[in-house]
Amino acid sequence: MAERTFEMELDRLFAQQPAFADADLFAHRVESSLERGWAFRRVVIGTLGLAGGLFGAVQLLGSGVSQRLGALIGRAEPNVQVQWTDVAVSHLLPGGFAVNGEILWMSAALLVVAIGFGLTRAIREI
Repeated sequence: MAERTFEMELDRLFAQQPAFADADLFAHRVESSLERGWAFRRVVIGTLGLAGGLFGAVQLLGSGVSQRLGALIGRAEPNVQVQWTDVAVSHLLPGGFAVNGEILWMSAALLVVAIGFGLTRAIREI
């Protein structure tokens, strides 16, 4: 019976956490190091995203899209006003990727939403 009492007492003692004198200082140091880490990660992720976007834009321009766009505009009738929502841009991109005006407008709308989210987060953290 004494063993059971000893085990229960031992479990109770291990369940209680001892209080250290510098517990608040330790918690503050850990929190500040975590906050610094997130700020650094945000900068790195944003920089790499910007670099990736620039690489993508350079690759897109280097693939001859501007020449194809110029040829498409040159073939258009001078008296006809071109509506970008009616023009299929599928022959501008290699591989026959079908892109029409709805996709372009939706991409622009999503870009506006992303900018809004970014501004909201920046304002909240200031």
